[in-house]
Amino acid sequence: MKAAEMHFVPIPTSHEALGKTAHLWMPFIRRLAERNHEPLGSLISVIKNGQVQIGLVWDGERASALLGWMFKDVGTTRVAEVHWLTGRGVKEWRHLLPEMERYLKEHMGCVSIRPIARPGWEKFLKERGYRLTHYVMEKAL
Repeated sequence: MKAAEMHFVPIPTSHEALGKTAHLWMPFIRRLAERNHEPLGSLISVIKNGQVQIGLVWDGERASALLGWMFKDVGTTRVAEVHWLTGRGVKEWRHLLPEMERYLKEHMGCVSIRPIARPGWEKFLKERGYRLTHYVMEKAL
């Protein structure tokens, strides 16, 4: 599919909409659970209770990627923290970042976006105006 035909499609948070679209986003959630060693039920729960909102990269026939974000109110402003950016063919859809940014600003009232991303995203994000503000480090015990 041509990159120009791909779109960012936010999934409404109603139980009805999530149920009707589950066959599209559930495969990504299963892979996230496996990769992150998290219980599948926990990931599904944060979506169904509205803690994490999701959107798909849609190519007209199938979902190519899943994005998941949480909102954080900082004083009187709203920040979107993007926690999930996963899927096939990332180079074919990462140009859709401005669509997600526009949606979060215009429809969700966000004043900034904080991607929580792997180090490989740094160059791409910096080229699009993002700046490094914090490091998150991890140590296995």
